[in-house]
Amino acid sequence: MKHFILFTGHMIDAKDRPQPRFPVHKEEAVKKEIVDLLLQQKEKFSSLEGIASGACGSDILFHEACIQLKIPAEIYLAYPAVEFKKGSVSFAGENWDNRFDKLAAILPVHVLAENKNTDLNVYEQTNEWMLHNALEPGGNNMTLIAVWDGSGGDGKGGTAHMVKMVKEKGAEVKIIDVKKIE
Repeated sequence: MKHFILFTGHMIDAKDRPQPRFPVHKEEAVKKEIVDLLLQQKEKFSSLEGIASGACGSDILFHEACIQLKIPAEIYLAYPAVEFKKGSVSFAGENWDNRFDKLAAILPVHVLAENKNTDLNVYEQTNEWMLHNALEPGGNNMTLIAVWDGSGGDGKGGTAHMVKMVKEKGAEVKIIDVKKIE
C-alpha cells in the first residue's frame, strides 16, 4: 500500500524579515535533514508518494529531495502558478523562481478550486486539501514532515496549522526544528 509523505515548512526568509525563521545559510543543512527523513521512510515503506505546496524554501527543497530519491511527488498550489509565485516564491530571487519552474515542469501540479463557502483562508483550505488527499488511504499510511521552528506563523494556514491538524488526526509527525540547525 502507498504511504504518503505530507510535507509542510517555512519559506526561506525574506532579506528584510525582522525575526529570522529560515535564514538562507541553513538551506543545505535543512535539505540534508529532509533527505535523511525521506530515506528513513523509504526503509520503512515500499511505496511512497510526496505531497507539498511549492513555496521557496522548505517546499522546494522537499520536492527536489523527492526527485533525487526517486519518490513520486505532487505540488499543491493555493493559486495558479503565476499568481502563487508572486506571493510565495519570487521575493526570494531568480534562483527560487527557476527552481519552482523546473519542478512545475516535471511534477504534477494541482491548483485549489475556488470555494467561496468557507470561513478558511486559501492557505488553510490548501492545507486541508493536501491533508485530505494524504489521508485517503488512512492515517496509518501517512507521515507529516515539517520544517518548523515551533511557533505560530505569519498568517493563517501555515506550518503550525498543518502540524496541529495532522496531530489531531493521529498520524505520525516528524519535525525538523529549524532553530536547532546551524
